[in-house]
Amino acid sequence: MLDSELKFRSGNTSNELSQLSSTNYANSDKNEKIIIHKQQQTRGHQQSALSLENLCWLIASGACLYYSDIVKVIFWEEKINKKLLYFAFSLISVNILIGIYLIIYLTNYKKIPSSKWNDYNPFLIPIATGAFILGSILLTVCLWPVFSWLTAPILFTIFMGFIVIIINIPI
Repeated sequence: MLDSELKFRSGNTSNELSQLSSTNYANSDKNEKIIIHKQQQTRGHQQSALSLENLCWLIASGACLYYSDIVKVIFWEEKINKKLLYFAFSLISVNILIGIYLIIYLTNYKKIPSSKWNDYNPFLIPIATGAFILGSILLTVCLWPVFSWLTAPILFTIFMGFIVIIINIPI
């Protein structure tokens, strides 16, 4: 137990308790000021998109592409249900096309900020989300006969590498 708790339990006055609480308040106020100061210092500095974490995702994605031979598997493996695979790719393509429409066309040409996308086209973001989720599930199901339990980690790592590449494209 803390010394202050022992003093309080032993019957000290409420005056000592109020001093203790005011000390804790002063310490928390000091900590808040330090946190606010640090936030103000870092606010002006933009973090690079090529951080160590992003570099690790790129390396891991490249390793997954190279060591799994996923491109050769998709083209030549007979265990894969090709019709389901093409449907999965079409759903993921719908997601990418909606993203291109929203990011490039609406933001750059129409000058509509991203906060107003739902007002302009309220159905596109839910469609893109549903298409990506269903396409990812179908792609996992298609590749499961080849990679088994490694399918999900391989696809997730390749997806993260794709995201890192996308965020580094200047628009």
